[in-house]
Amino acid sequence: MREIISLQVGQCGNQIGQNFWSKICSEHKLDPFGYQTSNLDLEDRKDIFFYQADDGKFIPRSILVDLEPRVINSLQKNFYNEENIFVSNEGCGAGNNWAYGYHSGKSLKEDVMDAVQREAEACDLLESFFMTHSVAGGTGSGFGSLLIEEIKTVFPKKILNSYSIFPNNEEISDVVVQPYNSVLALQRLFSFCDSVIVMDNGALSKIALDALRVKIPDFDQINYLVSTVMSTSTTTLRFPTYMFSDFSSILSATVPFNSLKFLIPSFSPFTNKEVKIVRKLTVDEIIRRIYSDKTKMANFLLSRTHSYVSALNIFNNVEDVCEVQKGLIKNSLDFVPWMPPMPHTVVGRNFGERVSGLCLSNFTGISSLFKKIATQFDTLKVRNAYTENYKKFCGDLSVFDEARESVERLIEEYQASELMSFKNK
Repeated sequence: MREIISLQVGQCGNQIGQNFWSKICSEHKLDPFGYQTSNLDLEDRKDIFFYQADDGKFIPRSILVDLEPRVINSLQKNFYNEENIFVSNEGCGAGNNWAYGYHSGKSLKEDVMDAVQREAEACDLLESFFMTHSVAGGTGSGFGSLLIEEIKTVFPKKILNSYSIFPNNEEISDVVVQPYNSVLALQRLFSFCDSVIVMDNGALSKIALDALRVKIPDFDQINYLVSTVMSTSTTTLRFPTYMFSDFSSILSATVPFNSLKFLIPSFSPFTNKEVKIVRKLTVDEIIRRIYSDKTKMANFLLSRTHSYVSALNIFNNVEDVCEVQKGLIKNSLDFVPWMPPMPHTVVGRNFGERVSGLCLSNFTGISSLFKKIATQFDTLKVRNAYTENYKKFCGDLSVFDEARESVERLIEEYQASELMSFKNK
């Protein structure tokens, strides 16, 4: 069994994580407490994300961390292993400060890593770690960065994947230091993760407005979108198919070079109780939707030079794989010149009547998202705005310069990948 340990960090990470567990419990016929509700043989692999207690209860292989208790206290704690839930003794949060989350989190680091080690030793064949977090605030970005470094240091041969929520860069935020936090966290994601699934609140809000038909999306609706991506992206791991039944094969299909590891998800159709789809969407319609810029869960500037480095499609409730292949041929895509112009595709399990599709795309347009964050960072940094609170913990601002240089290299890598000469690097 190739197990996965989940790491939920900060308010956003824990809320998304809770939604993810609820969703996959439903798919595996588990009740909210982790007990089976059906004796049917689902031919699933619950053990990838759960282990079973003596009383038959399935318990998530999950570590929950926050520097303030509000969100964790609102979760259903008896669903998790309570030894794996960590809240700072100060209980005051990280004040939307990456440096506070990173340096103050060191008091929790040893206990958290002990729990990680304990979970790892309980696995038969640990394959990877998944982290859910936000890069905009203090705990998800700061302690998340610290945890990423520690995990990769202690488990250098295990896959480290993150579901990282970026801020809405189209609007003015109450958290004025978001660009600092984002760049500092982005450096660690680039340096230590094997893959990063990027979503930003601006794109998620637009999708919620369009797909869920709500006037003002709330956190529950945004978290629903993210958890749907998470559950669908792990479908072939939990319900094995002829392809992509372990995460290393997904990684091989989506990340051809370690410097090009940032993936943008798109999914269709999203539904909720208030939205009634009159007709069933065809495979062709799903393909057109998941390759539309409108359904990509990260905002970026459109450019003729933007191309696909790779793409992985996961379809559910499709009877004929050939139907998918025909649809992909009709919807030709612009790939970078050094890659074959055909996405990877797998058909997963049937969970209902409606066809659905997820695309994980490694798309060069993501460089424009990073460039916008870097520009906002520069605007603050040139005036040394709000840097005193970071100096309290970092001593000086050399960590800022190192992070900014790292993000610039990331941008350059994606821009260079659009050229044929990239494969000869």
